[in-house]
Amino acid sequence: MDLYTMRTEINKGKSIYELPLRVTYYARVSTDKDEQLNSLQNQIKYYSDFITSNKNWTYIEGYIDEGISGTSVNKRDSFLKMIDDAKLRKI
Repeated sequence: MDLYTMRTEINKGKSIYELPLRVTYYARVSTDKDEQLNSLQNQIKYYSDFITSNKNWTYIEGYIDEGISGTSVNKRDSFLKMIDDAKLRKI
């Protein structure tokens, strides 16, 4: 669904949860420490469950960066891939 159509439907009173969308998530932790990796798994589970629980949405596998600094996007390969995929209307 393109942004114009989405905006039109929302302006008509529909919720984003009612729209047939291709939905994904982005998860990231900034270190490789065990507690951070556990946080990453929690993020993945939460958003995967959230997206797949909506019957109107098509789940698209998430984009994940591990141990990447938050100061720049240049080294966040998965984030950059997600942006490219969005431009290609995959999500």
